Amino acid sequence: MLLVAATLAPRWWEGHLYRQTEALTGVGAAVHPGGLTEARRKIDPGRRSEQVTAALGRPSMEMGADGITRPQVWTYYYADGTMIMNLTGGIVQRISITYAPPVIPTSRRPL
Repeated sequence: MLLVAATLAPRWWEGHLYRQTEALTGVGAAVHPGGLTEARRKIDPGRRSEQVTAALGRPSMEMGADGITRPQVWTYYYADGTMIMNLTGGIVQRISITYAPPVIPTSRRPL
C-alpha cells in the first residue's frame, strides 16, 4: 500500500499544481458573445460588481487579493477585443479596452 502511494502521489501532486497554474494564467478562458463596443456601453466606472455581473455575465478571468479594499482585476474576452476592469471594494474604478482578437492561452501539457 505504501509503495502504491509513493509512486502515485508525486504524479497526482504534479497534476494538481499544473491545473492550479492553468487556472491562474487563464487557460481556456471563455469568449463572451457579442462585441466589445456594445459591452462597454453597458457599464461605467462607479458601478458595483453585482451590476456588472448582471449586465455582462461572469468575467472570463478574475484575479484578486484579500485585504481591506479587496482589489480585483476582471477580464472579459470578446471576439473583437478584450476589456479589463479594475475594481476596488467591489466598485469599478477603471475600464480599459483593446481592439484586437484576444490571445487566450491553451494547455500544452504533454500526455
